[in-house]
Amino acid sequence: MSVLTRAAQILDALAESSSGLSVRELAEATGLPKSSVHRIIQELALSQYVMDGGRGGSYRLGPGLLKLGLNNRRQFVAPMRKAIATVAREVNENIDLAMLSGGELVIVEQIATVRSLPTVTVVGRTFALHASSIGKALLSQLPPDQVRNMLPADLEVFTPNTITDVTALLSELDDVRRTGLAFDHEEHDVGISSVAVPLPHPAAIPQAMAIVAPSPRFAERKTKYIAALRSLTKRANSA
Repeated sequence: MSVLTRAAQILDALAESSSGLSVRELAEATGLPKSSVHRIIQELALSQYVMDGGRGGSYRLGPGLLKLGLNNRRQFVAPMRKAIATVAREVNENIDLAMLSGGELVIVEQIATVRSLPTVTVVGRTFALHASSIGKALLSQLPPDQVRNMLPADLEVFTPNTITDVTALLSELDDVRRTGLAFDHEEHDVGISSVAVPLPHPAAIPQAMAIVAPSPRFAERKTKYIAALRSLTKRANSA
């Protein structure tokens, strides 16, 4: 196992902790020897990727990662920023932009409008792939075998409408590939629906954009949302 892989394991473990972890706790979480954890932690601290966790001998993620994260986010968001703003103005609804990273859906940009909507997603957070329109739009860009290997056998249930069978999900992804549209009808949150489209990206990294709205308004304005997203994908594909 390379040093980079070990460092990534340590950073992942720290990302899962809200209060920081000691060298011993990191060793237990990663399965790495304490001596290796200690050595790597010292190297990461030099670049401020980790810092003192505030309790004796603990560590947490440092500001160096924030700089990397902001720069990385800018790289992915910049090509789509104008398009996101255009769609937001057209439909006056919440817009999410997401990418697939390490087998997870990560929200990289969000535009919230003046219309009231409960906070469902947050920039930088991961979100359920199988229970969201934007997740389905991302998965539709992958081969079925890769999707099957990526998802757990038992899909988490969020609402009575959540798809819990992988085979059923794969069938729906076929529809997404055929139509270019993915839907979420209260599959993650009761009262919230959305429609999403896959987006091209120069680095061939799956991206997608979704319009999210309260279900009653979504039902009334669904046609308008679809038209706005289709116009977006047409412009993106011809760029």
